[in-house]
Amino acid sequence: MRILNDRRGAVAGDATGTLTFDIVVTRHDLRDEAAFRNTGVLDLYAELFPPNERDAPDDIVRWVLSDDVGERREFSVGDQQLSYCLDSRCFILRAEGRAIGLGFFTYDHASELIYCNYVGVAKAWRGGGLAGRFYREMIEMLDALFPRNIGVVLEVEPYDRDRLAAIIGDLERTGVRRLAADQQTEIRRLLRVNWYDKLGYCFFCDARGMQPLECRSPCLDPSLLPSAWGGAEENYWLAWQSRTGAPSAEGERAGELWQRAVAAIYVEILAKSLVDDDPKGRRDYWDYATALVAQTLQQAATTEVRLARCLDAGGSELLSRWRRLSIDLPI
Repeated sequence: MRILNDRRGAVAGDATGTLTFDIVVTRHDLRDEAAFRNTGVLDLYAELFPPNERDAPDDIVRWVLSDDVGERREFSVGDQQLSYCLDSRCFILRAEGRAIGLGFFTYDHASELIYCNYVGVAKAWRGGGLAGRFYREMIEMLDALFPRNIGVVLEVEPYDRDRLAAIIGDLERTGVRRLAADQQTEIRRLLRVNWYDKLGYCFFCDARGMQPLECRSPCLDPSLLPSAWGGAEENYWLAWQSRTGAPSAEGERAGELWQRAVAAIYVEILAKSLVDDDPKGRRDYWDYATALVAQTLQQAATTEVRLARCLDAGGSELLSRWRRLSIDLPI
């Protein structure tokens, strides 16, 4: 695909201007497992994300190279005939041939949405706006790969404003510069939201108070006992970025887009992929996951949905206070 060759080296230059970076993508530049693994991207992935947030490396290899390749897959659950069509790509930012950044995206042909699974750049390479330039390059590539896409959606871990205020307030009063693990997690949530805000993402919000709508992700491990599925669920906010040049979603369209995004992430991409691995053995999981998604959609069915900036006034004020503490905490 020509745009990938044209963009090679477009994200370039370190502080001294002596390095050149390139971006490679699965099933265009990297066509087999050995080439993919040899970039070091899976080592970088393990470095960037804690174990509870990571997928199994073998699953990622399978998704980006053999399973999610833009071909329709069909299977049966009981008397239901189901199908889905996904295309997953891993973009790798390299410096002198070694992975220093990654982006993992999945395009759902049914909804025409791109789902951002993961984005990250190694800590040592985050200066000078490199991460933002890498992200923008990936979006341009995605628009070329999937010309019908209408935008990108991603999950964001909610932050608790009151808890953040308490954490930052204690640091301000005591001068202590060490944070407990749970405090670091809460601060990182704010920092991630700030990064998405700078990239131009918005949250789907309830128009009555302009608070982000919360959705609940089903358990990601069908092999657990059904009694354990509920305890493995997670709450998220959804962030949205329209395709470059496309009109923003306002009013009724924002509500429709919210419903479309929830169904795409949790049914088309998550539930169908997991159940397709074992349709006969995972019928109960299918019923559980689709019921949970239906509950999320029903709860928001009468809500007036609006799109608003990721970082509101309260979040911006907390971020300013955090920055004044000058504590180094990579996201």
